[in-house]
Formats: sequence, C-alpha cells, structure tokens
Amino acid sequence: MISATEQKILEASLLLFSQKGYDAVTTKEIALHSGVSEMTLFRHFACKRNLFETMFETYIVNPQFKALFEQQMEENIEKDLIKICQCYQENLRKNQKIIMLQLRNQDFISISDAPLCRIPSELKRLLMDYLSKMKEKGYFIADVEIGAVNILAYNFGLFMFCLVNKQLLSGTEIDKCIADYAKKLSVQSQCPMAGGPRTTMEEK
Repeated sequence: MISATEQKILEASLLLFSQKGYDAVTTKEIALHSGVSEMTLFRHFACKRNLFETMFETYIVNPQFKALFEQQMEENIEKDLIKICQCYQENLRKNQKIIMLQLRNQDFISISDAPLCRIPSELKRLLMDYLSKMKEKGYFIADVEIGAVNILAYNFGLFMFCLVNKQLLSGTEIDKCIADYAKKLSVQSQCPMAGGPRTTMEEK
C-alpha cells in the first residue's frame, strides 16, 4: 500500500520526469515539488532510480491485463485477440510519455530487468497461458511462445508507428488495423473431434 507521502512523491516524479527527462531531474527538485525533504524522499525510495522504477510500476503495469484474461476471454481467437490488442494499445497510449522517456534513457533499455521490459514480459506470460489453454482445446495450432511474441511485436510496432506518424491513423483506423490483424491470424479450420468449425491460428 502506497502512503500519502509516497503518492505525492510519485506524482511529482511523474510530472517532472515527463517534462524534463530522467537525467535532468534531481531528487532535490522532486522533493521540493512533493512538499517533503530530500531525506524523506530517500527514506521512502532510497535513490532516484528506485523512485523511477516504482513510479513506472505504479502507473504503467496495469492490473486490467490480469482481469482481461481471467474474466473476458471467450475462447474465440479472433474476438479475444481484438480485446487483448485493444487493451494493450490503450495501456501504451495512456502511458506514452513515460514509455518514450524510458526509451530515450540508455540506462533503462540496456538491461533485461528494466521497467519497460516488465510490461511485455508479464503480458507475454499471460498470452502464453491463454494460448496454451486454447491449444489444449484444439483452437490454436501455432507455437505458443512465437504466437505470443508475434502479438506483442505487432502491437508495440503499431503503437510506435502511430506515435511517430500521428496524422496517418486515427483511433478508428487503429481499431480497424487490430481487427484486420486478428482476422488474418485467425482461420476457420475443421475440428476433427467435434466435426464443426473452429477458430485457429495457422502455423507459418
């Protein structure tokens, strides 16, 4: 549970990091904007890097991913992929300032446990669990890990493309891209056990 003091420090750090970048912001400046002493900041977060990582975890790693996979999946590859992609795109757009801030800082993109790696890592795990279950039921025929990575790569690529080329795609067009992507990954296949149509993903 985050205390009121920690909340103030995290909110101030989010604002300052977004405005100035990681390197340009000092802990003294964050403490000043938080209305606390620098000693109090260090007592709660130990160092600037730990503060940044805590801020990233607090505002970026979204519990809605877990709820999505636990409560909203329909066991229909195409429909489920659309929900997953839309949820991921929403999370990326909501936090684009922090994501771009981290991409610009070499300290946070050169190590495997950097905060930015944690979102796709957690989402990859959830995707693999979902795809494994679908494969057991006969609704998915591709490699589970490759399928999960494919979905993550497509979505982050789409996010970056739209971020750089804002004039090219509107929100509605992004939804159409996602729907088209999900449709292409999903194919109608004859289920040998049930003798009826099913939604599957073809192996390349």
